[in-house]
Amino acid sequence: MTDNDGAHVGARIAYYRKRRGLLQQGLAMRANVSKSLLSKVECGQRPASKALIAACARALNVTPADLLGQPYADELNRAGLEVVIQPLRIAMENWDVPLDWETRPRPVALIRSDVDQALEQRRQAKYLEMAQSLPGLMDECVHAVHTTTGEERRIAYECLAGTYRCVFTLAWALGYLDLATVAVGRLAWAAPLADEPAFAALHAYIRSQTNMGSGRYDLGMRVVDRALRDLDRVDSRRPVGLQAMRGMLHLRAAEIAGRAADPDLAEVRLAEAGGIARQTGEVPDWGMTFGPTNVGVHGVAIAVDLYEFGQAVDRAQDVRIPRGWTKSRAGHHWMDLAKAHAWAGDAAAALDCLARARRAAPQLMRYHPTTRETVVHLRKQERVRSGPLADLAGWIGLP
Repeated sequence: MTDNDGAHVGARIAYYRKRRGLLQQGLAMRANVSKSLLSKVECGQRPASKALIAACARALNVTPADLLGQPYADELNRAGLEVVIQPLRIAMENWDVPLDWETRPRPVALIRSDVDQALEQRRQAKYLEMAQSLPGLMDECVHAVHTTTGEERRIAYECLAGTYRCVFTLAWALGYLDLATVAVGRLAWAAPLADEPAFAALHAYIRSQTNMGSGRYDLGMRVVDRALRDLDRVDSRRPVGLQAMRGMLHLRAAEIAGRAADPDLAEVRLAEAGGIARQTGEVPDWGMTFGPTNVGVHGVAIAVDLYEFGQAVDRAQDVRIPRGWTKSRAGHHWMDLAKAHAWAGDAAAALDCLARARRAAPQLMRYHPTTRETVVHLRKQERVRSGPLADLAGWIGLP
């Protein structure tokens, strides 16, 4: 199967299942899912949840990206994104050895300004612009940590941790899971050297994301709860930001509970995050965005993960995206809501949400598997090819 063959995830599951010589019952037993659900997913009558994708990938000895069709190499190459991956891989090879530079590195304050800009590009889903600057920034940060002392050196480590955060986001979003895994490891190394507890919490946050991707929900929850316990014993240079990080960890726990099909626990953790959000308000810090809006969009996403599409649509009525809010999060929200509308049978609302996602975060939306799955489903349900849907399918690279 190719990355742009127009197949839905269920068809890819069936493809790899047959390659392994398994019947549906055999895969269902290995993945611990019902044969009825697997059959509906394979024929496109039911969407493949993230939990089912992770379970089938593990049972078939492939990656979730294989079942999602990622990375979408043809489209990434056309947009110039594929060519930025190899320089990132090369830059990530060195993290602890000083560079043999004849010139002094720039002042750490200037490096920090550029890292902050990259983190903002990450939040706004401007992936190409961010990726082009990261290799040079990582080299500068590595050199700076070996040529500075005291507070400057600590800030240099903080900058280096920020670049690894950016690499993880890019690699995960585009389907380069091996590179994302390396970025998690590099962040684990840099976080304690930055001497700021928020970075340890940030590492737990993204590590638990990889745990969710592989279906290891028990491990992901333990990682999150350990990080929350650690935060109870520390102070931060930015206490409001640290409190927001607590909220983000509770949101992650709610996501994990949703993937594990535990709606009661998901609601408990959402409520914990909501309580913190009422105290902090909207807080953009540590390259993240936390507040009441993010709690609301997570509630929608969790309902989608639980196949509660009507509930997702209802919850979205209470979500208001503030002007100037993080475009990456807004893009995710509109994609999730588009999926809910599509599977609830409202194609027009689904298309409207996809258009909103495209306006908010085109680079994120264009290469996200949720977009492709929703468009494939809408095309299957469509009696006559509409102009907007056909245009959207062509833009994301579907035949």
